[in-house]
Amino acid sequence: MLEEQSTENEEFIPMIKCEGIHDVPDVIPEIIVHRYEIHHTIEENHTPTSLNFVNNNRDEKVENSIQVLEHSDPYFWFREKEKVMDYIKSENTYQKTKMKPLKKLQDKIFNEIKNKIQQNNASVPYIWKDYYYYSRIQEDKQYKIYCRKSAMEKDAKEEILLDLNQIAQEFETEYLDLGFYDISPDQNIMAYSIDVDGDEYYEMYFKDLKSGKIIAEYISRDECLDTSFEFGTDSRTIIFVTCDEAHRPYKVYRKTLNVEEQVDNIEDCKRISLENECEMVYCDMNEKFNVAAYKTLTDEFIFIESISNNTCEYRYLRVDELPSGEFKLFANRERKEGIELYITHHKDHFYFWHNDEGFVNFKLFKTTVENPDLDNAPEFLPYNPDFYIESLVAFENHLAMFGRSEGVPKLVILDPNGEKQPKEVEFPEPSYDLGESENYIYESNLIRLTYSSFLTPETTYEYNMDTHEFKILKQEKVLGDFDKNNYVQKKLMVPSRDGKAKIPLHILYKKSSINGDIELDGSHPLLLYGYGAYSICNDASFSYSIFSLLDRGVIYAVSSVRGGSELGRDWYLQGKLLNKKNTFYDFIDSAEYLIQQGWTNPGKLAIEGGSAGGLLIGSVLCMRPEIFRAAILEVPFVDLISSMMDPSMPLCCTEYDEWGNPTIKKFYDYMIQYSPYDNIDCEENVNKPFPSILVDHALNDSRVQYWEGLKFVARLRHFQKTHSKPGLILCKTNMKQGHGGAAQRYEGYKELAFRFAFILSQIQ
Repeated sequence: MLEEQSTENEEFIPMIKCEGIHDVPDVIPEIIVHRYEIHHTIEENHTPTSLNFVNNNRDEKVENSIQVLEHSDPYFWFREKEKVMDYIKSENTYQKTKMKPLKKLQDKIFNEIKNKIQQNNASVPYIWKDYYYYSRIQEDKQYKIYCRKSAMEKDAKEEILLDLNQIAQEFETEYLDLGFYDISPDQNIMAYSIDVDGDEYYEMYFKDLKSGKIIAEYISRDECLDTSFEFGTDSRTIIFVTCDEAHRPYKVYRKTLNVEEQVDNIEDCKRISLENECEMVYCDMNEKFNVAAYKTLTDEFIFIESISNNTCEYRYLRVDELPSGEFKLFANRERKEGIELYITHHKDHFYFWHNDEGFVNFKLFKTTVENPDLDNAPEFLPYNPDFYIESLVAFENHLAMFGRSEGVPKLVILDPNGEKQPKEVEFPEPSYDLGESENYIYESNLIRLTYSSFLTPETTYEYNMDTHEFKILKQEKVLGDFDKNNYVQKKLMVPSRDGKAKIPLHILYKKSSINGDIELDGSHPLLLYGYGAYSICNDASFSYSIFSLLDRGVIYAVSSVRGGSELGRDWYLQGKLLNKKNTFYDFIDSAEYLIQQGWTNPGKLAIEGGSAGGLLIGSVLCMRPEIFRAAILEVPFVDLISSMMDPSMPLCCTEYDEWGNPTIKKFYDYMIQYSPYDNIDCEENVNKPFPSILVDHALNDSRVQYWEGLKFVARLRHFQKTHSKPGLILCKTNMKQGHGGAAQRYEGYKELAFRFAFILSQIQ
């Protein structure tokens, strides 16, 4: 079992040497696409002309007076947005030209996706106090509408709380993301935050639900709001979190709303001054920690959580004391490096689970509210090394424990008094995705769950924790001629190269029209997806869009590589810091296994990943470019060294415990071995052309900066000029989006259709 690596204080600052951009290849070979709807030759044999505009003599350097190693970065200056805008636009023009012959295919896939999804749809209403709350979306509308109906009246009329389509019109924006919305305890005030650029800088507004007017004060995007927010019991006191310049949530503020002054239009609101009109109740200056505030389900306590990648600390206060009370350190326990702790409240006790004392998968304890003591608290459950505790929802008469065992998500119902045996909830399929839905009634014996699998659309269940019976509240419809019996889902276990693990590999494909199954003769096109970071799991969940590939004969596979927590916490620890290369080896081992077992061949194998999954795809491309035909990298984190050396960048310092700190020599020496941008032109790749690659990213992304994908493409283009048969390289920069992609639902369908058309053009 592997321990998490602690950082050292030895600093080692590599110097970034910035050189001029290299000459670019004159020719990109034509790519012949065929079969099904693909009948075009992509004929334009040229590179993006904007590469010629770059000044070849630029040589800026980042100097550091501490211990220095020269680190070459020929495109460091791409950070200067105004100087690369022409290049970005030219890359966009180039990808449009290359993809133009596939426009009919894109349109067809777009319609296939759209026609499978119910265009007029609504969420399952949930009750809170006197109202049923829900959201709905209308055909030809891009955004959701948030509504409620009185639970006190039989034929209550719908009350529209928030129409995001109307707000998008008011702000004249093509992008709108709702950060959060919350209703005050008296149900008369709604708070909500919106981002209109995709950069995750939110503005917060307040609406009087009785008058329908806007409260005449708002918090500006310039304050860098986080989405963490709570009301006090008086429905006037609010608590919220702001971020620093690196987009790290770090300050908690308290304010009393002035609800009497109201306006008709958002533009008439006045900006709240944090310095003069709010009280800062907590600030965490440690750059590795993120701060959040949340209420317990009991509505009795509010917690301020300071959390890093591997350490937690809490402060708390009774909710009714929020207007003026002082938050105090929970159980007088200050943060302890490497120890994670999570807490929930139930009557006279707090339940908590931690990974101290070797409890890698966490152990559950309970302590009193009157005198919380973490050191001498009795265990509530014996430690189970085969069950990873992820969360605990405390109801009045039940505890719902979510976790993982045997490679799948689990739910276990516990008796708070410890008198009844734990009850594991059983689900109908061997592989599935499970999540908690809206559960706001502490006194309830019903818990809402969301469930899906590769072949089961998202289903909202209500599970009775007394009778252990399920009730389906809603299952999303798949329109058209969809029949789940025409498809097969399988789970394989792939031996890892180090012999320490077997990697879960989920496979989905359409049955053969001849004998029902497919022949493993290596002839099938296949798309392999991966992520492998932050303990996030890749479970077998339902996707409307993937059937557009399956119905064209493409096999879909998901590799649950180390770095996620599919097989427990240790699975995550084996794929981070100085164990990170296991993530990439697992993915390569999965790909080679699929080839060896006859599922596909290198000429028909495409791979895909986004964000940290883009790091995965970029790394395996540099390690084994010859075994793949095509790759898609979405908002990819590919410039590992330069990004993690710059503490001003979002997610830099907070992720030292995920990737390592490259200013420390042992981490630099390890990270430089797999950083995608830095390994494109390594010696091992001199005679290995890269496959066709699509980089799909966003200009306003505040998590993975636009220049990461752009630099990766530029370096690829320079490297490709030495090869006679290089793959096609496309770079699509979405000019009005952020890390999450399209906010408008139909634009989201178009993005999927674009990527699928690219994949099909390469592997069919």
